[in-house]
Amino acid sequence: MAEENEPKKYTQHAPNDETTSLTPKLLYERNVARPSHAEYARTIASKMHVATLCTVSQRADGFPYGSFVTYAMHEGNPVFLISQLAEHTKNLIVDSKASLLIAENGEGNPLAHGRVTLVGHCTLVPENERDAVKKCFLEIHESASAYSDWDDFGFYKLKVDSIRFIGGFGRMSWVNESKWFDAEPDPMIEFGDDIVEHMNDDHSDALVLYCKAMSKATDTIEAKMTAIDRYGFEMLATTGDGQFPIRLAFKKQVDSSDSARIELVKMVKEARKLLKTE
Repeated sequence: MAEENEPKKYTQHAPNDETTSLTPKLLYERNVARPSHAEYARTIASKMHVATLCTVSQRADGFPYGSFVTYAMHEGNPVFLISQLAEHTKNLIVDSKASLLIAENGEGNPLAHGRVTLVGHCTLVPENERDAVKKCFLEIHESASAYSDWDDFGFYKLKVDSIRFIGGFGRMSWVNESKWFDAEPDPMIEFGDDIVEHMNDDHSDALVLYCKAMSKATDTIEAKMTAIDRYGFEMLATTGDGQFPIRLAFKKQVDSSDSARIELVKMVKEARKLLKTE
């Protein structure tokens, strides 16, 4: 049992609906710029390269059959290089209906992390598309080049028809198909983890400053950056009342480590000015 004065702890992905008992009080602007669900989902799908492929089992009389697979994204659809001997391939040859569950990795409660399920028909890639799909797949999975041209292996594509996005507790939706294909993965995918680590290790004072000056968490004593994207970044602020998620937006979208650094430095200067004028 927690001590009476011990601050309450909340997941960084807690929902923003203040009417929900599991939700902490919202201490930042509700309408702050953030990726759409389609953008979040496309980002997760582009970032992760292994997932669970579910097919209709022929051996087990139509029950769902889950397989661990590697994949790459090609024009919004996941593609696979799979063996004709694999159980999932045998299933797909008879019934092309399939889904792919893609889940983010991370510390803490796995249900607090994002995931997306893609549903559609998964079929052998036509010969006129094979070279493009092969190139895309091998850019992600170089070791597969050793068997990519074997006769008993083939490239399959799951044509996405339905998309279910879950961004953690309380953030979920069925993503519109056209929005899925129009959305772009976040350009900060390859830089985000390094920036988060750098800010937490070397600029924790700046994170506290952001919270005090630019959110309602004015009594923040400690803050940790948890995520960054093209529109802004998220933190977990520790106050006298507990821990609260904070999201702040950049004035200009970022797409690289350099552009993110420029915006973060600008925000530090602005935060200092805001605190001086109070």
